[in-house]
Amino acid sequence: MSMSLLITGLALFMAVHLIPKAPRLRLALVGRLGAKPYRGAFSAVALLALAVVVWGFSRSPVEQVYAPPAWGHPVSMILTPIALVLFAAANMPTRIRALVRHPMLLGLLLWAFAHLLANGEIRSLVLFGGFAAFAAVEIASAAARGKGPPKEPPPRIAMDIAAVVVGAIAAGLLAGFHGVLFGAPVL
Repeated sequence: MSMSLLITGLALFMAVHLIPKAPRLRLALVGRLGAKPYRGAFSAVALLALAVVVWGFSRSPVEQVYAPPAWGHPVSMILTPIALVLFAAANMPTRIRALVRHPMLLGLLLWAFAHLLANGEIRSLVLFGGFAAFAAVEIASAAARGKGPPKEPPPRIAMDIAAVVVGAIAAGLLAGFHGVLFGAPVL
């Protein structure tokens, strides 16, 4: 039952994020709900899906599938802050966003890969493997459509510094509270 919740939450999270890729469906929903209510519903469903993912993950069996490499945890400690900087940069007018085609998806891929390096149980394989596969497919799909970062004038370096600071603060907070939030201390 717990693994079913994890998989259901992942499927719902991914499905809601595929709606923007289906323009007719998205336009129909925006037409029916309105732009702001659509965004609100989108966010609410995505948050609900994440809550189901966390709940399902926390109750899923901790059965080892593979032994993570000895270097996996230290490498994950490097990749995760980079992923968080990419998450921040994706939502700010940064040079990072102008250089990296899809910073949010690349950040998700790095974050998931980092967790796969440090964890070898089935629930981690399902969760982080699912997110890694989703991000990789989305990056490839966007590249095939020729979709890249928006063409904007080069932003000021201050926004890149802000993205790094936000990512570093997020990394510090997550490292400090990971055990409380997710039941597995980072350090």
